[in-house]
Amino acid sequence: MSLSRIGVGLSVAICVGFAATTPLAKSQPTTAISADWGLPQLMQELADVKSASAQFTERKTMRVLTAPLVTSGTLAYTAPDRMQKTTLVPVREQFVLDRDQATIVSGPDNQIHRFSLSEFPQITGLVEGIRATLAGDLPTLQRFYIVELRGAPADWQLLLRPRDARLARFIKWIRIRGSQDRIEAVATKGSNGDDSEMSIIEDSSDAR
Repeated sequence: MSLSRIGVGLSVAICVGFAATTPLAKSQPTTAISADWGLPQLMQELADVKSASAQFTERKTMRVLTAPLVTSGTLAYTAPDRMQKTTLVPVREQFVLDRDQATIVSGPDNQIHRFSLSEFPQITGLVEGIRATLAGDLPTLQRFYIVELRGAPADWQLLLRPRDARLARFIKWIRIRGSQDRIEAVATKGSNGDDSEMSIIEDSSDAR
């Protein structure tokens, strides 16, 4: 499978973060608002969520397209490392990431493509930006990104900037917004100028 095709799948994985993007507010750092709440507490709340499902509408702006690409479908997450995105409109496509294994089902004949993230270590960080956040895995998140938390428990925002120059070749930043243990927004800015935004309606979530 070509790297460009894998890039499509990984962009899906990036957006499985249950999203409804809004601009990053210029708020004060969380530690200045609540001394007893910060990254460790937020990550624990996220880790307690064992599964979640949602409906989404995604808007992608890409240099190769003359107009934004708008898609919609469903999302599902099962802790700690399974993510699924099923696009229903305009065409059906399914992307599943289970641990290190990714599966894409697409095309009129439902062609199946499988690959391992270990085959493409240079882009593993793209996936972990979202997956480690969903899992509340702060050590993994900080291994790949400089993490900045702003806001308060009811309205927080994470800004993730790549630590490694190789990862920075693919993405400039990931912005995640949420409330308590819910991730409500994900925006990504690609190093090539491509952007992705997704709005969601959460169906359900299960906490421990």
